[in-house]
Amino acid sequence: MTDKNANLIPAVPGLRSRCAQNTGSKHGKGPPVILACDVGGTRIKLGVVRGRRLLARVEIPAEAHHGLASAMKRISSQVRSLCRSARVETRELGGFGLAFPGIIEPGTERILSTPAGKFDDSRGLDVGRLVERELGLPALVCNDANAALAGEWRYGAARGCRSAVIMTLGTGIGTSAIIDGVPLRGQHGQAGCLGGHWTANLNGRECPCGNRGCAESEASTWALPTQAQAHPGFRESLLARAKVIDYAGVFRSAARGDSVAVELRDRAINVWAGALVSLIHAYDPECAVIGGGIMRSGTIILPRLRRYVARHAWTPWGKVKIKPTALGNDAGMLGVAWLLETRP
Repeated sequence: MTDKNANLIPAVPGLRSRCAQNTGSKHGKGPPVILACDVGGTRIKLGVVRGRRLLARVEIPAEAHHGLASAMKRISSQVRSLCRSARVETRELGGFGLAFPGIIEPGTERILSTPAGKFDDSRGLDVGRLVERELGLPALVCNDANAALAGEWRYGAARGCRSAVIMTLGTGIGTSAIIDGVPLRGQHGQAGCLGGHWTANLNGRECPCGNRGCAESEASTWALPTQAQAHPGFRESLLARAKVIDYAGVFRSAARGDSVAVELRDRAINVWAGALVSLIHAYDPECAVIGGGIMRSGTIILPRLRRYVARHAWTPWGKVKIKPTALGNDAGMLGVAWLLETRP
């Protein structure tokens, strides 16, 4: 059976493969072994990947306020033990794929923008040179949502689709799109990945991106504590007793009948559903994949997203398939490894 996705994503202009220099393996010919890293706002996931297999993984605190250069030193300190867990030798590593929460310029892979207050030093770093110095490996840097969609499109929930979008719900809202087998990037790398910054509320709070009422500033984990504490009923809410205000707590408290939590939950789902309709209108996908940490409550979220989209999306040809992530938190690592492995 031919893999529909095998040759669809084209080469990104300006990229040159250096992986071949380091792909010798005691296991013989086959996919190179890739060190893959998915950087989040609170956690960094690091894994050893061969093909579609994640041989070993570890998570470390992001400590984003210390910057990316500091994070790279901590990542480097994990490599030997991670390779031992994966039963590969460090010399077998063919490259380092970095999925990063920012706008990445195509071709140069320069980091043009990051979330406010997170990895602020990255915009002045030559990440490729930093990786070469710390790890002695060639590197690829891409946006984290782009990496997650590549993973799901190649190995997961969107496999077999020519056009797909992803929306990840977590610290922020990440999005990405593949249209007719081509990943959407744009002139500066922001095309497709700013769905979390489409306007959801014209009178909403100002977002760190500079816009007002973004989907992300209306319904994401970083914005939730301020929204909850501003609610007039917060002091009487179960959320007021929580050490950490997050969506896991909101969904738990809503299930117990807490009226503030119910309101916050329902409003967030409506924001996510509206953003999903906009993704469908903009990119005409066969399939929409929903992932991120908030999707631990997916049994509640997914049916409501599907009902909202069926009611409001302009799709006269039929329904768009809306699926949960098949790869979970590993989608970004598998995706960035594949992108590195297949670049020319």
